[in-house]
Amino acid sequence: MKPYEIAAEVKPSARQIEWQKTELYGFINFGLATTVNREWTDGDIDPINFVPDEFDAAEWVQFFKDAGFKGMVLNVKHHDGFCLWCSEHTDYSVESSTDWDVPNRDIVEMLSTECKEQGLKFGIAISPLDRHEESYGSGEAYNNYFKSLLKEILTKYGDIFYVRFDGAAEPDEDGNIQEYDWQGYYDVVRECQPDAVIALVGPDVRWYGNEWGVLREDEWSVVPKRHSIYSAFERAKDTSRKARKRNKEYELDLGSRKAIKKETEFIWYPCEVSVSIRDRWYYHKEDEYSAKTKDRLHKLYLQTVGKNCCFMLGVPPMKNGKFSDMETQILKAFGLDIKRAYSYKVSKNGAIEASSTLSDKYSAENLLDDDEALTWRPADNDSEPEITITLPKKDMFDKVCIMENIANGQHIEGYEVYIDEGTGKFKKVGSGGIVGYKRIHKITPCEVARVKVKITSYRGKLELQSVTMY
Repeated sequence: MKPYEIAAEVKPSARQIEWQKTELYGFINFGLATTVNREWTDGDIDPINFVPDEFDAAEWVQFFKDAGFKGMVLNVKHHDGFCLWCSEHTDYSVESSTDWDVPNRDIVEMLSTECKEQGLKFGIAISPLDRHEESYGSGEAYNNYFKSLLKEILTKYGDIFYVRFDGAAEPDEDGNIQEYDWQGYYDVVRECQPDAVIALVGPDVRWYGNEWGVLREDEWSVVPKRHSIYSAFERAKDTSRKARKRNKEYELDLGSRKAIKKETEFIWYPCEVSVSIRDRWYYHKEDEYSAKTKDRLHKLYLQTVGKNCCFMLGVPPMKNGKFSDMETQILKAFGLDIKRAYSYKVSKNGAIEASSTLSDKYSAENLLDDDEALTWRPADNDSEPEITITLPKKDMFDKVCIMENIANGQHIEGYEVYIDEGTGKFKKVGSGGIVGYKRIHKITPCEVARVKVKITSYRGKLELQSVTMY
């Protein structure tokens, strides 16, 4: 088999599919660093200084829902070691924030419970670096401590859809290097939360490589196995200058036929894009100038969710436990824009035709059905399959959303979009590369009678889940 044929047979796990459906979720960095107006602290700040006396879990979750988020990811322990839950393994936690005079200081418990009540997915981020814990740098003793923290938080708070490991590391005060037991950490997650994806330094979700929202033109979900986190661990063992330089190189193409022509092994490793609404991850009043506008966020949404990625947006609360008025207004407006932009399906009542169909089971009419289990497949010998949607009457739209059935793999390498404005003739209005989970193709708003999507190149057994005009 040719490399691209092998790649076409790679499929995601159930947990990766469910994560991809989350699409857009918020990331909260909050703790002692917020209190002292820093990004990192040294693990020596007394927890008594943490007093978010206006914190309201229900308000946070409702705000995230208003912003259009489908999930909340909370950084439960950053590099300083301060835990946002009441732990049996350390007193460096919210339990020791005794000046915060409330009946319950367990932020993880309150937010996870409220997410469940309001129908939002809940996930965590956690750093193995710990500037407070005395056993850090000791090797196995510290790894056992960290795994105890992991097991505790993954078993006390219900379902967790996402676990994000930070990879930061540094020597302890005596210069000892702490070797992280990554496989041991992963085993704890798999045991305690088997449906959770493991991201950033993890085997399930691939980091895109920066914190500014700069992406490759095509972010493939199927990539060569050498891009796996396990391969990264092996490469990190080579500390030569040449190796360090090679590891910093940013490959612009991870999955095209040309890029993989010498590869033999592939993995499903989909892309997550993580940026903060401000320049930094924690709240700093002086960063207000850098807040992204709702239009900038919508553009990022199209570049991420609309191009086969998930989008995680950092939204930092203030030290009093509230979100700033500016972020609140921006994100509520953004959420309303997203809701409006994708609420009216222009193609819902259209008539659909295909250039071919593999069998009655894979009818083209399935593409207009909301049932995700119904899909369309063209005949195996259809090298450039087409879908044409004819509207009952001319209507206006500016987006075509194409979705593959990724449970069957990723196949589309190129497509074109055509419109008929009522003249009986099609004109080409755009083209693109991969589709994967979702591709949102923007065009100039116009009234049309028909729309045609042509798949100009694909690998393996193409299977579409939907084609929708908004």
